[in-house]
Amino acid sequence: MPRFFRTTVAVFAALVAIATSAAFTPSPRAQDVRAGASNAGTAAPPGAVERERSVWNLQPWYIVGGAVALVVQAGLIVGLLVNRAQRRRAQRELAERLRFETLVSDLSAAFISARDVPQHIERALERIVHELDLDRAVLAELGQAHDDIIWATHSWTRDGIDPLLGALPSRAYPWIAARLLDGHVVSLSRLDELPSTARTDRENLAARGTQSLVAVPLTVEGTVTGALSFSTLRAERDWPDELVPRLRLLAEVFASALARYRAETAARESEDRFRLLADTAPLMIWLSGADGRRTYFNRRWLELTGRRSEEDLGEGWADSVHADDRALAVESYRSAVSARQPFTLDYRLRRWDGDDRWVLDHGVPRIDENGAFTGYVGSVIDITALNTALRAVLESTALRSAIFGSLYGQVAAIDRDGVIIAVNHSWTRFAEEVGTDPTRGATVGVNYLDACRQAAAAGDADALRALEAITAVLTGKRPDARLEYAFRSQSVERWFEMTVEPFRRPDGGAVISYIDITRRWQAEDESRRQREELAHAQRVTTLGELSASLAHEINQPLAAIVTNAQAAIRLLDRDGIVHADVSEALTDMAADAQRASAIIRRLRALSRKEHASQRGLDLNQLVDNVVTLLRYDLARKNITVLRTADPVVPLVSGDPIQLQQVILNLLVNASEAIGNAPDGPREIAITTALRAPGLAEVRVRDTGVGANAADLERMFERFVSTKPGGLGMGLAISRSIVEAHGGRIAAETNPDRGLTLRVELPCDGSVPAIEPSLPGQISPGVWDQQRIAGERKPL
Repeated sequence: MPRFFRTTVAVFAALVAIATSAAFTPSPRAQDVRAGASNAGTAAPPGAVERERSVWNLQPWYIVGGAVALVVQAGLIVGLLVNRAQRRRAQRELAERLRFETLVSDLSAAFISARDVPQHIERALERIVHELDLDRAVLAELGQAHDDIIWATHSWTRDGIDPLLGALPSRAYPWIAARLLDGHVVSLSRLDELPSTARTDRENLAARGTQSLVAVPLTVEGTVTGALSFSTLRAERDWPDELVPRLRLLAEVFASALARYRAETAARESEDRFRLLADTAPLMIWLSGADGRRTYFNRRWLELTGRRSEEDLGEGWADSVHADDRALAVESYRSAVSARQPFTLDYRLRRWDGDDRWVLDHGVPRIDENGAFTGYVGSVIDITALNTALRAVLESTALRSAIFGSLYGQVAAIDRDGVIIAVNHSWTRFAEEVGTDPTRGATVGVNYLDACRQAAAAGDADALRALEAITAVLTGKRPDARLEYAFRSQSVERWFEMTVEPFRRPDGGAVISYIDITRRWQAEDESRRQREELAHAQRVTTLGELSASLAHEINQPLAAIVTNAQAAIRLLDRDGIVHADVSEALTDMAADAQRASAIIRRLRALSRKEHASQRGLDLNQLVDNVVTLLRYDLARKNITVLRTADPVVPLVSGDPIQLQQVILNLLVNASEAIGNAPDGPREIAITTALRAPGLAEVRVRDTGVGANAADLERMFERFVSTKPGGLGMGLAISRSIVEAHGGRIAAETNPDRGLTLRVELPCDGSVPAIEPSLPGQISPGVWDQQRIAGERKPL
């Protein structure tokens, strides 16, 4: 039943009920008369009741019927009016729906054919604002990182209203943003509809002048990518429930258009990036379709061939292939396309200048996201220079192998783990001839460090030294290593020098070489023997030159012995002899005899040829012993000795006789230089001190004639002497002795006069016991007085 008919019937029934009740209900006046009579206990006056009835009887029934008809007619009129209003409302709703559907259809069609999607979005928002009588429409997108920023990318507003564009922090509208991200539509007819928790949203909307708002999320494949917002600023507005689905439909149209625009933009940018990358790549790149026909060549390919792109597309690229390689290249390419397999071809490609270049063509299938084969992408590189370099490498490798094989000595290369990776012919030949050396009997592929460890475990000390040296070079602790060792083979002792050099390459390693130095060792041994013979001859010669002084040194204690013996005899001949005096005389005789014996012992040591190195030599004592031998000669020449000794000079190692010979030569040269000086002071200053850590120094400073710069450079050469009749061997022998002890000797002129000779010797680490201080200055007269008086202080 139509709604307006139901309404009319209801109105009619109500009117009938009213009329009926009015007809059959007594009038209020009659009711009052009856009530008064009843209260008085009497009956109502008959006239009164009659009068009432007569009045009612005067109302005919047709009056009631007319009233009813009027009521019915009025009800029908009301129903018709209601029906007309509903029909008009339905027509408006139908027209509005039709207009909205037309809007959606027009927007969808426009977006499908649109080339400039952002511009069409602006036009669509403008149309929606006018169609729905709004003030502002905004399309906002989430950032790519879905951070706290919402970007209002498109907006349309009526005149006089500021547009809303740019970054919108989501924290400014936290409640609305949360609802939209959950996929809900936010509809606000007035700001008071916001909950109390949305205070921040209300304040920011009010600040922008918003009266009413509806926001619909933009969803793509279930993910919210943005929002479509409509608002009014002039007045508040209701948002009917039937409007929300329509706005959702509009949001889907916008979301679809944006997604397609983004996809097309990404594809276009990807293609542009690919072409830019391909054109700037240092190699040639091509593309083909599923049929294998080439569809693209980059700029490098076109520059090399000198052809236009349309000439090489399809099958035209094969025209640039060398005639001898074309058939095989095309056939191999087609076979790979048929099998849809990766391929690699090498062929000669004709360059623009007619030169044929060897190229390497590599292609791989292109598969789309659905797994369908769409063609090939390939790269071509010019390998002409690479082939030339490869040939050069092969030739270089052969050359290095020849050089490595021709190296003198036994040479092997090991990696950083100690595995032998190459050996020369001498190494192999030695391993075949002499199989008793476990460290050098290893071949390629054997770990050389393990071979050294096995030999060291068997008690080979040289193998342990070799292992430590190689390990130090491999780990970078030492830049190189060198050691010598003796190797006995078939009862013959042979000497070898092992050298370890780092293998300067990224993977590390080392080169080990063994050189037979037996002849060099024998030559050095012979040279050392001849040097010792020469030093011995020089010592004997020096002692011969000092014979008068030495004879005096010996005669002094002998004369003292004779004197003391005669004194003892005279004391014994006296009466009342005091045994203490005789005992003292005999004690002096024994001391003088020991002194003479010590002088003779020193002379014998200096004249002896055989001697051995010792550890823990006191350098101060060595110097004092030599000074004692020369004291008479120096006193005879009226030379004063200034002795300065550091009591804590560390001990040294070496041959004491050879070191005393060095000091003897220095003092003899100093005394001769002073003797050649016409006037001036006659002093020799001898100083022993620790000048540097681990280095002891002896300085002999004289006041003699000195030397010029040219003499200083040649002073230590053999057969060079500034003295008349000198052999020029003293300082040369001294230098060889000092250098053999690991030290050095040098000379320098004094600021005033004379020379200073400096000898530096390595210490062995020990410190001598501190003895009483030596006299700082002893003149020749004091020596004799001390000797006669019995004072025997060490010098």
